[in-house]
Amino acid sequence: MSDRQTLLIELGCEELPAAQIQSMVHALGRGLLEHLANHQLVGSDQSMTLLATPRRLAVVIDGVLAEQPSQTIDRKGPSVDAAFNDQGEPTPAALGFAKSVGQSVESLERLKTEQGEWLTATIHQPGAPLAQVVNDALQSVTQQMASAKSMRWRAGDERFVRPVRWLVAMHGQAIVPVELFGLEAANLTWGHRIHGHGPWTLESASVYSDTLMQAHVVSSIEERKERIQTQVSSLAKQHGFVLDQTSFDALVEENANLTEWPVAVFGSFDAQFLNVPEPALISAMQHHQKCFPLREEDSQSLAPHFVAIANIESADEAAMRAGFERVIRPRLADAEFFWAQDRQTPLFDRAKDLEAVLFQKDLGSVAQKTQRMGKVAKALGQMLSLDLDAVEQAVTGAKCDLTTEMVGEFPELQGVMGYHYALDAGISKDIATAIEEHYWPKHAGAPLPSTPLGAVVAMADRADTLMGIFGIGLKPKGSKDPFALRRAAQGLIRILEQYPAIDLEVALHSAAQPLAEQLSWSKDQQDAIIDEVSAFCLDRARSYASDQGISTATLNAVMAIRVSSISDLMHRARAVEALLSHQDIEKLIAANKRLANLLGKAEQTIPSVVDQDKLIDAEEKALFDEWSVKKDRVEQAVAARDYDAALKQLVALADPLDLFFEKVMVMSEDASIRANRLGLLNQMRLAFLGIADLALLGR
Repeated sequence: MSDRQTLLIELGCEELPAAQIQSMVHALGRGLLEHLANHQLVGSDQSMTLLATPRRLAVVIDGVLAEQPSQTIDRKGPSVDAAFNDQGEPTPAALGFAKSVGQSVESLERLKTEQGEWLTATIHQPGAPLAQVVNDALQSVTQQMASAKSMRWRAGDERFVRPVRWLVAMHGQAIVPVELFGLEAANLTWGHRIHGHGPWTLESASVYSDTLMQAHVVSSIEERKERIQTQVSSLAKQHGFVLDQTSFDALVEENANLTEWPVAVFGSFDAQFLNVPEPALISAMQHHQKCFPLREEDSQSLAPHFVAIANIESADEAAMRAGFERVIRPRLADAEFFWAQDRQTPLFDRAKDLEAVLFQKDLGSVAQKTQRMGKVAKALGQMLSLDLDAVEQAVTGAKCDLTTEMVGEFPELQGVMGYHYALDAGISKDIATAIEEHYWPKHAGAPLPSTPLGAVVAMADRADTLMGIFGIGLKPKGSKDPFALRRAAQGLIRILEQYPAIDLEVALHSAAQPLAEQLSWSKDQQDAIIDEVSAFCLDRARSYASDQGISTATLNAVMAIRVSSISDLMHRARAVEALLSHQDIEKLIAANKRLANLLGKAEQTIPSVVDQDKLIDAEEKALFDEWSVKKDRVEQAVAARDYDAALKQLVALADPLDLFFEKVMVMSEDASIRANRLGLLNQMRLAFLGIADLALLGR
């Protein structure tokens, strides 16, 4: 068997899109490792090292064989009866089998079994060399990585995200002779464009990262992130400032994918720009120049300073600083100009301009959407006893900032700038906050609206979008979700969890009515769309609950009961999940299964009242006595939505029920006794179903 050596594959590219680098190197690594494992060149649990910069994608895998292990394969051919004619001459079946295994008919072996005698052959199949496997793997994986936006830069049909300019393939110290994109693999890589362009000769696959470090290339994304974090934090502290944490992690990630040799540079800008709202300045620095905003250590207000990341180490730091300051000033000046221009038109005066902003061609303009949202938000606001004038104002202003130049330049500031323009126009802070926060949560795990006013506008927005887009037949399909309906549904679910007074179906009904008027839906259409959207949202609720650590079994048990209140659903689920660790849970599950089976098969009318005089056996009397004590407590706890307390009472029935089923014949021949026993069990079954179907926990 061949010695195991380190395998290195590097694709040297023109500058790759920063946002795609990590996913691309993972796709390359997974595909390559899968091919190697399938050909037994590495173990199934082999790890790998993924390295990438804006100019390269590299995979390093230790312990790779130079050749696939040879195999001995036993092939079974036709039966002897079918292989030879009456004269003993080989038939086409025998000749074809012999040819397929590369042997003569005479050299074929015979195998006797209970079913008869068969021709067989033993084939010794040599293993494929590493070069063949890697070549096939690279051809296949790079084709899969190509997308609709991939480029073609040479004759032929090969495409990739960016042109590939060099190829490295090494196994230990040896070059693996593979070809890709018209390039023959070599042991030459290229370093930093300025500090160490190269080419650089690799003595072996294992020295790849060290060689690149000499060439001023930090090949590990994680190591570049650590360098950026350390340098930026150090510069901020050195100058007496602190970092803006809201943008820090995202900027570290992005800069790590934009540089090969990151160097932090401290810069400043004119303090006059601080008159512009902070979010606009931060967006200008973050999105246009990838700079780290800094804050005053004491007041936490934005400071007129920043840290930028260069991809070069300069001896003239002052010149590099001046360069960053020169390019950031126009971006901040743009933000200052937009702020001044936009304020000339008060926010609410922009509502009429929303008629020219299209929401969706079948659902109309954003102005029409806002009108629908107003009706929904008022209906929900009544349930929370909100000031309906405040609700109307919040809805009116919710989308107005979409017409501002600031949001046109920085779309990520929608809602945020609405808040600032509202305050500037003299609108109350409560309404301004609702305008900003109606976009919350912006993603999974993001903060929820902080006030009921913001929550009802947020719910109205999402409910209208879900009902409208589903209503015109554009629901998500597979991975395609152009209107982000999954995110809208999960956001709606999370907000509803905080407001038990509002049911999911009530919110959807409220959203359906204005849409039905606009689109002329019939009652049946309206009901069908509500059912479809409700099921879609409950599916997201299932996903959300799972993310919260609630098991599938618990979700099945709770969602078997029709619960439209998301808050109530989550309360039940958490209570049932906590019950799973109870010592008597298995008894309780078994008892609920028997309750469900017995009552499901009952053919007679089950009485709602238990007749004590018809309780005969000691075990059924004991169960009745226990239940009589628990019944009112359970009902009171369920009415108060204290499901933990209710289940605490019900779990005490585990032993009495277990003993009852062991000693008492429920299906007595006496019809009245049988009915009385079923009545007793039915009361307890209904009490359990008042929380969840615990019988499903065991499935």
